[in-house]
Amino acid sequence: MKDFTNQQAIAKLDPQDTLGSTELLPKQLEKVWGEVQKLDLSLDADRVSNIVFCGMGASIYGALVLKAILGEKFAFPVEIISDYHLPLFVDSSSLVVLTSYSGSTEEVLSCAQEAKAKKAQMLVLTKGGKLAQFAKENKVPAYIFDGELNPSGVPRLGNGYTILGLMGLLHKTGVVSLDVRLIDDAINMAHQIQESVKSKALKDANRFLGKVPIVFAAEHLSGNAQILRNQFNETSKTFCSFYLIPDLNHHLMEGLQFPKLTNLQFLVLNSPCYSKRIKKRVALTIDVVRQNNHTIDSFNTSGKSAYHDAIESMIYSGFLTLFLGLLYDQNPAVNPWVDYFKKKLSE
Repeated sequence: MKDFTNQQAIAKLDPQDTLGSTELLPKQLEKVWGEVQKLDLSLDADRVSNIVFCGMGASIYGALVLKAILGEKFAFPVEIISDYHLPLFVDSSSLVVLTSYSGSTEEVLSCAQEAKAKKAQMLVLTKGGKLAQFAKENKVPAYIFDGELNPSGVPRLGNGYTILGLMGLLHKTGVVSLDVRLIDDAINMAHQIQESVKSKALKDANRFLGKVPIVFAAEHLSGNAQILRNQFNETSKTFCSFYLIPDLNHHLMEGLQFPKLTNLQFLVLNSPCYSKRIKKRVALTIDVVRQNNHTIDSFNTSGKSAYHDAIESMIYSGFLTLFLGLLYDQNPAVNPWVDYFKKKLSE
């Protein structure tokens, strides 16, 4: 087992201080929530009839979490776009939310130009770059953050900025109404539980060594499942897939039978806040997975609120995938194949 108390050894694998950025998540959340509340933003929320979120990779995490937390309480039709083009229905009654940590994501910049042409209202969330310039030139309400609490500079480790920043923008402009008290409580909780969650993640990481993680989640943690999938891919350099309950109960159950020998490791993001029906489905899903001779474990949140659960799961998934990447002797900050792809694409 790798000695994670050996700071020098870890620093050799993690020269960009991915560990430091991961440990700063609670402070990111606190800073961002405070900064967004102080912004002077102008938006005609009464004119909004639908919302389109545009972002790639980690930059779309905020939309995933917000959509999952609000669920059936979302007052508008919502579309999440991770591509170059907006849907045909976008018009002046639409709100297009453009998110890019770097501010240089070509797909998001393409959507920005289309949103402008369609005279849609817009919001921007970015650290700078061309997207920040677009917001300034077109007087688009924006949260342009400094990213100082993400020393690694890796977008997926700036979740405090992209997730709570987006939620704060929509709440501040009156587009959605969030429970500020519960968010404040969840941020305070993040500081208190980080070390215990970190310890659990370190212990659990060994279970995924040499395995293919399969993530299950439901309801308000649905967005966290996709985030964890991406973190396994990028941070751990590990293939991973995710499925949502109840949908997986209508097809995946049969797919557990063959092949007989696999290296699958299932993980359920579980919560006391799940509805009664979903709780029963989770228990039965675990039963079926085990009857098919697969290993399945749970990360059980405290269940104090949907906001608590989402942040708690974020802390766990960040450390879990970081430690797994280090167990594989990988630099968790770099993405050589993504960089290779982008280089070839630009040629």
